[in-house]
Amino acid sequence: MGEGDIEGASRPSRRLTLASLAIWLVVALALPLSALTLNVFHVAGFPFGFWIAAQGALIGLALLAIAYARRAGGQATGEGLRPALVFAGEATGAVTIIGFTGYIAALGYDGLALPLGLVAGMALLAIVVAPRFVLYPVRSISGFFAVRYGGGATRRLALLITSAATVLLLAADLKAGAHALQSLMKFVEPGAVLALALAIGATWIAGNFIASRKAAGLSFALVLLGLLATLFALAFAFGGSVLPHLTLGGALQDHAKLNQSLVINRFSDVKSLTPMASPFLQLSMRNFAGLLLAVALGIVAAPHLLGRHVSQSVVAPGGAVRRTACALAAVALVAISLPPLAVYSRIGVEQAVLKGIETAAIPQSLADASALGWVKICDQNSGTAADLAAACAKVSGQRGFLRLQDIAFTTDGFVVAAPQISGLNRYAQYTLLLAVLLAALLAGNALIAGMVAADAEVRMNRSPEPMGLDFRSSTLGVALLAVAAIIASIASNGSGLLAAEGFALLAAGIFPALILGLHWRGMTATGGVAAMLVGSSIAALYLLGVHLWPVEFFRISGGLSDAAPGALKQFADLDAVLQAATDPPAQAAAAAVLKLHAAEIANWCGLKPAAVVLLAVPAGIVAGIVGSIISKHGRRSLEHVRLRTDGRVA
Repeated sequence: MGEGDIEGASRPSRRLTLASLAIWLVVALALPLSALTLNVFHVAGFPFGFWIAAQGALIGLALLAIAYARRAGGQATGEGLRPALVFAGEATGAVTIIGFTGYIAALGYDGLALPLGLVAGMALLAIVVAPRFVLYPVRSISGFFAVRYGGGATRRLALLITSAATVLLLAADLKAGAHALQSLMKFVEPGAVLALALAIGATWIAGNFIASRKAAGLSFALVLLGLLATLFALAFAFGGSVLPHLTLGGALQDHAKLNQSLVINRFSDVKSLTPMASPFLQLSMRNFAGLLLAVALGIVAAPHLLGRHVSQSVVAPGGAVRRTACALAAVALVAISLPPLAVYSRIGVEQAVLKGIETAAIPQSLADASALGWVKICDQNSGTAADLAAACAKVSGQRGFLRLQDIAFTTDGFVVAAPQISGLNRYAQYTLLLAVLLAALLAGNALIAGMVAADAEVRMNRSPEPMGLDFRSSTLGVALLAVAAIIASIASNGSGLLAAEGFALLAAGIFPALILGLHWRGMTATGGVAAMLVGSSIAALYLLGVHLWPVEFFRISGGLSDAAPGALKQFADLDAVLQAATDPPAQAAAAAVLKLHAAEIANWCGLKPAAVVLLAVPAGIVAGIVGSIISKHGRRSLEHVRLRTDGRVA
């Protein structure tokens, strides 16, 4: 299909696209990975490298997409901002606010890989996918594969991969949103996950009968306002500023001074501090880039975004790039609010610890947060202050006051617990909690609806027109939601990393076949299948091996691990203990200890699970190219043999 076949479509030149990609690589990857050097310089109190990753690159990517949209041309649709706001709401979700912010609070600079990946992915979607995907008369990825490659193998495989990835993304959304529901209603986590899953299911079913697009656009505006309201309250309470984005540099300095005071006054040891602006202390540069690319390339191939916002059934060909660029500007506004939210929340907790929290009089707010599983006090979860005090009395070095090392947050729990523990007015927290719940509903509904549409489109003659709810669609939606709820209830990962792994599966399994199919005419169905099989197999093997079967995974591929010699010897010793155990209880105990140790060292070259995209995506691209070349050569050989045979017969 040529671009000239579609009237009014955006027609970016090859030079424009390549120049934009070059700028994208510099802004999204090169500058953030240069933070060690750039942090030597300070601008308005900011270490320059931190500012680039926390705000500068996000703003730059949004401006890049807007400039690209203007230069790419295309007939203006006059659709206004509402569709872009809906797009932004379905691209963010609860996991962005809860999971990404908690990851930043836990890792400092290194945690910025997740929000930076989100914004970079939206920019890449505008540059390389939106102008071409919208040219196909489809409304889902499955429809695209059916039209572009023909046959059933590619679309079925694409549907299988996107279903698995959607379950992980939906589980992350449920896990993040459940924390807000817990804070509001005091539910235990499984109950909160179930209640939120039912609410998302009801929203999805209602959306099949009620036109709710206007409400969805307003909902994102409310999410943004709720996030900003709590952020402004935190900044004013603990930094004296109502402009948290502009005064983030000063907040970083306050955080560093608090860290020094905590150590001097023996309220913290050095290991418990989180240097927010120092890069690559907990993630290597390789893992930072891997997590960033996992989210970015996964966003590019996300079925709920392509089908609901970039397909020909929902946007005019000339409006796809513009809508994506406008949505990116809104998403970037959310993303640049996450670092100050993390920093000011940490300041609030550190100030509370520095003032002195007696172990004999632990506040009930802290006990409530512990009972809900958000924070461990002296390595214990309990809603009874007396139990927590007894646990702290047994900790060595305890002087009757809680120290920073006595308070261990989960990444998701930090965002909802920190304002509560630091003493922020409860009403100021409600806006954030309600925003998270609303964001969970928006993204959850989109994830289910996107997969149901992908399944239905190819079953019903690939019609690009929206179809009503049928039994199979309902069954698929319920199944996705049920499996996601189970995973959300049992997953030990924070929602941010869980979402990154879902995006990693999309990036490895779908991105190569999608990009090659859009930009290389020589790509064939065989190449598409090869790209999806190779990329998704590598990613799935790594994710399952690291999380579910670390012992077996390490036994098979331990030679690729970055484990130190001491850790390798410990694994061998623990394995020997397991082999020597005879009775079932001893075997179970030895197996549990071995699995726990294996989970720490089971990796390839030290890669985090989601960072496997650094291997899987290039492998998928190579497989797609090789498979296409081989299949073309095979067809030509068969055609040559047929012609020779026909000639002899004649």
